[in-house]
Amino acid sequence: MKTISKLLILAILVNFSSCDNSKNQIEYKFASSPKVLACEMSNSELYNEAIHSFENDIVAFYDKNATNNKFKTYSGFINNLNNGRIRFDVIASKHSLDIAKQLQKESNLWSTKNATTTLNYSHPIVDCISNNIKTQYIKETFNALLTTNSMRKNLILPPLQGITRSIQTDGSLIAFLAFEYYYPNIWNLNPENVKKLEAPKQPKVNFNKTPAKIQNPRVTDKKDSHAGHNHD
Repeated sequence: MKTISKLLILAILVNFSSCDNSKNQIEYKFASSPKVLACEMSNSELYNEAIHSFENDIVAFYDKNATNNKFKTYSGFINNLNNGRIRFDVIASKHSLDIAKQLQKESNLWSTKNATTTLNYSHPIVDCISNNIKTQYIKETFNALLTTNSMRKNLILPPLQGITRSIQTDGSLIAFLAFEYYYPNIWNLNPENVKKLEAPKQPKVNFNKTPAKIQNPRVTDKKDSHAGHNHD
C-alpha cells in the first residue's frame, strides 16, 4: 500500500512539473532563422529568437509598406528612443511579450538600479556583443564605456544614431538594441493592450557579412559657362 501511495505521489509531482514547465515554454517561430550572435552560450536559442522577434516587431511598425528599408526601421526606432516618443505598447507583438517573460526570469542577465533595468554588463552576452561589433569606432566607444564602468543608455545612443545604415547588418548591435532598449520595456505590458502588427516579408540578412564601405561622392568643380563674360 505504501508503495502504491509513493508511486501515486511521484506521478502527481511529475505531472505537476510537466505542466509547470509547459507554461515556461515559448513557440520558436524563428528557429530556422540565421544565428545572430557570434558566440555560443547557454540559452542561445532563446536569445536568437528574441533578437529576430525584436526586428520583426520594429519592421512591422516602421516599414508598414514593405519597402525593405532597414535603414528607415532602425533610424526610426533609435530616433524615437532618443526623443522619448516611442510606443512600446504599439510596437510589441504577443510573441515578443512571451519571450520577454522568459528573459525576465534570467536574473543574472539584468541589472536594476533606481527602477531602471539594463543589461548586466558583466554577462557573457555583453562580452560577446562588445567583441564582435563591426564598426570600429563604435566598438572602441562601446568597450571604453564598459572598461570605465560608464556605460549608460543615453551615452551610447547618439553614436548609434549616426550609424543606422550599418546597424542593419551588424548582429551584435541589433542584439544590444533588443536586450538593452526593448525587452526590459515590454515585459510588464498587458497582453490585452498589445496591438497585433504583421511584419512585411523581408529577405533574410546575413549578419556575418561586413557591410560595404560607403564611398563619398566625388565633387568636381563645375565652371559657370557665363563666367568671365560681361553682361552689362
